[in-house]
Amino acid sequence: MIPRSTFRTARALPAGMLALMLLSGTALAQVADPVATSVTSPLATALQERVQDRRVTRQISLADMGMETPVVFQGMDMRREIYLPVPAGVPIHDAGIQVNGEFMRADGGRTTAVFSIDGDPQVARNFEGDRGVVDLSLPVNGSPRPSGFVRFGVAWASVIGEDLCGDERAIGNVLKLDPSSRFTYSYDASQVRDIATAWSTLTGHGSLLLPGGTLSKTSYDTAWRLGLALELAGKQVRVKTLPQVGDTVDLTGLDVPFGLRAVAPFSNLASGGKAYRIQEPAEIGALLLLPGSPFGADMAVADPVLMGQIRSGLDALTAKLGDGSGTLVNEWRAKAASLGAATIADDELSLQTLAGRPIIAVGGNAGNKASALFDSFWRGAVSGSNVTVRAVDATPTLRSRVPLSDFGVVGGNLEVLARGEWVLNFDLASATTGGKVPSRLNMDLAAAPGASNSAPVVSVFLNDVLLAARKMDANGQPEQLSASIPPYALGARNTLRVTFQRQPVSDQCRETPQAFPAAVLPTSNMDLGGTVSGSDFLGAISGMVNNPSLVVPDSYLANPTASLVRVVRAAAASGLPVSTSTLAVNPVGTPYTPSGAFLSMDVPVEGVALKARVEGDRLIVGTDDKSKLVDIAGLKNLALVQAVSKGANQGIIWQSVGAPPLTPSAPVRLSRGDVAVVGPNGTLFEFFASGAEVAEARAGEADGVSTTMQRLWQNSAGWGLPLGVGLAVLFFLLLVRASFVRRRGN
Repeated sequence: MIPRSTFRTARALPAGMLALMLLSGTALAQVADPVATSVTSPLATALQERVQDRRVTRQISLADMGMETPVVFQGMDMRREIYLPVPAGVPIHDAGIQVNGEFMRADGGRTTAVFSIDGDPQVARNFEGDRGVVDLSLPVNGSPRPSGFVRFGVAWASVIGEDLCGDERAIGNVLKLDPSSRFTYSYDASQVRDIATAWSTLTGHGSLLLPGGTLSKTSYDTAWRLGLALELAGKQVRVKTLPQVGDTVDLTGLDVPFGLRAVAPFSNLASGGKAYRIQEPAEIGALLLLPGSPFGADMAVADPVLMGQIRSGLDALTAKLGDGSGTLVNEWRAKAASLGAATIADDELSLQTLAGRPIIAVGGNAGNKASALFDSFWRGAVSGSNVTVRAVDATPTLRSRVPLSDFGVVGGNLEVLARGEWVLNFDLASATTGGKVPSRLNMDLAAAPGASNSAPVVSVFLNDVLLAARKMDANGQPEQLSASIPPYALGARNTLRVTFQRQPVSDQCRETPQAFPAAVLPTSNMDLGGTVSGSDFLGAISGMVNNPSLVVPDSYLANPTASLVRVVRAAAASGLPVSTSTLAVNPVGTPYTPSGAFLSMDVPVEGVALKARVEGDRLIVGTDDKSKLVDIAGLKNLALVQAVSKGANQGIIWQSVGAPPLTPSAPVRLSRGDVAVVGPNGTLFEFFASGAEVAEARAGEADGVSTTMQRLWQNSAGWGLPLGVGLAVLFFLLLVRASFVRRRGN
């Protein structure tokens, strides 16, 4: 118990003396318990929030998924599902889809759109007026998706007349889904516990973190392979470089919490701007700690240089803030920046955290094996948080026949009322072996019978080239559609499209039109047997399967932020294998002597006959003055790409036109021709500068007499054996007659 005399003494003291004693007591309390005091300060509060905030926010638009033009819904009935990626098996929060678009109703009638999530209808709209804007927000429940996708469905219906037998083929009623439509969600970073789940968190882009300064050859080799693996998986790569003191960074839009703005080095970053110059190492650590850090990435080349730069930046920040706040910073580092304290072996893949996000750290010499491991075949097997890759084969399948399931998900039903479409993308390099390219497509299909007597029609397109079409039996049993693949239909990046068309109105309009299922079966495949000859892009791409070389100048290693995306886009266009290629680095201006297939980036190649050349900002197409096709000076932001050969060694040369060198912002496609000009948005045009014809390339044996007779014999089961034999004999006699007439004419 405190004596009463003490209180009397306190009351007797002057007011100033009492205030001084209270301040002294507060100061003593601060000395006795500095941590408790720091928790109440704005700085400590802000740091505590960073420690507790493990939420990562993602946003993906339809444009990020490759839908650069509006998705159009038209006709009396059209349905489509779009698969939006989310972390597999991880709960999501604050998830929603913002639908942007417009509608037109030139034909009137009733127009309805139903928007669904995972098959569950969420919003239905009946549109009125001639045209208008679609602006909807769809909530998405946060339950985990083991598949790693949220299914966003749109169903469109347009009824022009009330008469059941009326003509509904009007084209004026349209719904357009804008590419700016986006899906936003958050997830808890602590829920991502293995590498496979971390890969599933990637959206339409994949960011790769590199150390600052000039990269070693080993690190650059790992970086371009990881970038190409991302690109081939449909994730456009973005390269980020950890800055060093004196480097300039863009801090536009950087959010510095209020509690940190009064404390250096955060106070310097708060007023950053578009070109802020890093003044001290502590600012690098501060940039990693801030929410929405510009250096958060999905993957990192975890070589000793990057690990040291991260560690020194965070150590400098801890020392700058002092012991009281340093405890909180260390707690944040353990949870949200573990990469700064990790030890990553050269051949190791490790799941770490940096800037509050999960990050896949790849050892400095593990790019070859890691890129093969991220192939779709093995990707789901990386269920650990730390794996050592000793050996991996990216294509462990028999290559005389390639299942379409190697390139993505095959199977599942399409509900087809009038028209349904199935699409699959694949790279030529992944479907090529030993110089053999796809020569025949074997599609296994099935369709249920409909109410109409008209059989559904299936059509198969490769890169918008119609390969085959036929009426289906539509009895619910598997059916096969086989087609030869001509060489002009192939490209480095290929799109296979199968469309089903049904008669939507039953016989004599006695039944209401209904949708019936059709499917592409998982047993669909491609035969490999075609060969490609000629010094054109197709021939060069097909030759890339035999351990090709990627050749870059040493200046590329000094500026990886600018050069790496250029290399990745060129490698993807050239069909360069991500795991079996080798990297060659030449001094600027030193020619490269080929010893096999190659892709040369701004490096001259010895002993090849050029069909076009670049002289600074001047582009010349033609071998001499008499055969010039183009001679233009003053160009920039372009690249000249040409297929060349030296003996049996085929390759592709990429030359930048003007300064600075072009880095395409979109994937590049090479298919027909031997010379192409590439611009910022991809290939501008390609042609045969050598005067060669498309027919120079041959992919397998064309459909001859034996192939046609075999097909007639196989199809004879539906007609009856006698009719099949008769048609086959008749076809053979016609061929003999045509041959006789041709010889007589000659």
